[in-house]
Amino acid sequence: MAQLRRNLPLYGLRAFEAAARHLHVAKAAEELGVTHSAVSHQIRALEGQLGTKLFDRRHKPFRLTSEGEQLLHRVREAFDSLCDATTKLTIGNLEGDLTISCVPGLGANWLVPLLGQFLEAFPKLRVKVLTEHWRQPLASAEANLAIVYGSAEHPGRRVIRLGHSEFFPVCSPRLLGGEEPVRRPADLRSFNLLHEYDEEAWSRWFAAAGVEQMSEARGIFFDSAHWSLQAARAGYGIALGDMPTVDADLREGRLVRLFEDSIPAMHPYHLLTPSIDRMTLPMRELENWVVAGFQKFRRD
Repeated sequence: MAQLRRNLPLYGLRAFEAAARHLHVAKAAEELGVTHSAVSHQIRALEGQLGTKLFDRRHKPFRLTSEGEQLLHRVREAFDSLCDATTKLTIGNLEGDLTISCVPGLGANWLVPLLGQFLEAFPKLRVKVLTEHWRQPLASAEANLAIVYGSAEHPGRRVIRLGHSEFFPVCSPRLLGGEEPVRRPADLRSFNLLHEYDEEAWSRWFAAAGVEQMSEARGIFFDSAHWSLQAARAGYGIALGDMPTVDADLREGRLVRLFEDSIPAMHPYHLLTPSIDRMTLPMRELENWVVAGFQKFRRD
């Protein structure tokens, strides 16, 4: 076995795999950064060593022979296994500091649990989290990555659209055990409505539910969705939440959804990063986690 490994034609196998994937020698050469003739020479040397033809060159584009198909399957498995092993070693040893900013409601209710999982996978990284206030954005200038709500216009930053949320009423199940029933949207007039900043979101929700705006409704106003959802969990009233911020609460029974009626957020969430050439490997890994974590909530 040791003798076979010493004679293993790694360059030839790389050239063969690239050419078989592209079915084109020139494209394989471009990918590998060598000349067309070098790839052709390596493949012919591999065929000579194996004593069999790997490509049927009578056709254009050329095709794999049955022996070539068999070898390609095993070579791909081996290369994938090597890539996986080396990537895990590299990623597992990632070190350094990352700063991420996020709007508070999404940050407290979705990003913090996600970062916990991220740091389990990358224990040598240190992460600093800053609050990104929607109406007073400042933190994103200091952060490597920023999750923002609102406009996609951020000069000098790479902008990735995470998605558009849908908001709906949520409250503590304890709130439903009182004397006032909640059977239809108009019944909400008997409860405290928990607002973020102003009445705009609740006004739009009532309109979507076919209920006139109720100016006499009681309410508490907060400058963050985090506060309004905390108040809802404590049973102080009914808040508007979206799936990224209340998914865990709904699954674990801290909050219940009252109606199927929902309204789209005024703006989408975006992820801001440096330009591609300034992205470090830790930044790229955190970007991947954020984008993948938000995918299950996307409706657009």
